[in-house]
Amino acid sequence: MNVQQLATLEEKWLKTQRGLVGDREVLYEQAGVYAAWRDIFGHYAALARTGDLEALKRALYFVWAQRSIGHLITGLKDLDPETVQEVLRLAEARARDDSLDAELQWMLSYYYVVDRGYLDRFEGLEALKRTSLAHPFLYRRRCLEASFDQRGQMGEYWKAEQAHLRRWP
Repeated sequence: MNVQQLATLEEKWLKTQRGLVGDREVLYEQAGVYAAWRDIFGHYAALARTGDLEALKRALYFVWAQRSIGHLITGLKDLDPETVQEVLRLAEARARDDSLDAELQWMLSYYYVVDRGYLDRFEGLEALKRTSLAHPFLYRRRCLEASFDQRGQMGEYWKAEQAHLRRWP
């Protein structure tokens, strides 16, 4: 699967989540929501291994969102710890090589401002942490310039953040 196909699959699962009424914890398990997001995360990690930067952005969002937002909102629960570490190592290597694009740099800064623990709980990652600290509020401007259509759950999150920033700059 490529990132466009994964975005389509994500939309299907987002619609499934929105349609579930009742005890979400139980319903998410029964409907396979958590398993589906774990599978999607694995696909993004596999694409990120091949150098797909968009897949890395989405996988990093999953790592951050699982810890920072909550599984009953995102459906992200129990992501594979080894894959989480691999995604962070891939981002670390790009940060060390200065091969992160401008968008990922401001995204990383935002994630770190909101929840430093998503990175700080891991040893190493010094280049990634430095990059995340470099411009802590750059997202306020850059987020408004970006397009997040057909970018899955990450895109939906950032569209909501754009709306928030437009209302309260």
